Amino acid sequence: MAANAAKWTSTLALLAALTAPLALGACVAVETSAEIAPDAAASHQFALRQGANFAQASLAIVSVEGAPPAIAADFSRRLDSAARTRQLAVVDAAKARYLVRGYLSAAPTEDGAEIEYVWDVFTAGKQRVQRLNDAIEVKGAGDDPWALAGDAVLTSVAAKSADDLAAFLSNMPEAAPAAAAAEPPTETALGYAPLK
Repeated sequence: MAANAAKWTSTLALLAALTAPLALGACVAVETSAEIAPDAAASHQFALRQGANFAQASLAIVSVEGAPPAIAADFSRRLDSAARTRQLAVVDAAKARYLVRGYLSAAPTEDGAEIEYVWDVFTAGKQRVQRLNDAIEVKGAGDDPWALAGDAVLTSVAAKSADDLAAFLSNMPEAAPAAAAAEPPTETALGYAPLK
């Protein structure tokens, strides 16, 4: 029985060692005293399609929950600015093709806090089509993890959120590159020459 327990213990230890990097792979460590920018090496669920035209893939940020009201309002302004900088078509909810609900959370860690964001993207008919999420590690000390979410951190989370939303929306059919949508298909007769 002791041999079986030892086998299970070593198997569980090996499994934990192999999966720990996967669990931590989405976290990006940042310092609150430095300028914070989105990490280019961070994992993304979607790659930004070059030349995407967001005019028909419009979105409305309908809510940001989880953070204290003042932080949520400040973050919403930063996200709106970051989205517009990326040429996302941010419109009123009644006119949007996609509705976005956001959730922010802050949890204490051993050496600071982890600020996590989750974006649920819905169609105008309120069918969820995608969930986007990531987290940022913030170094610092204090009992309130939200106190570590200063200007640089909120700007970084807003930028990462806008990048993720842009990457997702760029892959939607409505965001086909403008050049591809404007060029009529060339037809050929028996594959020899274009028809005119």
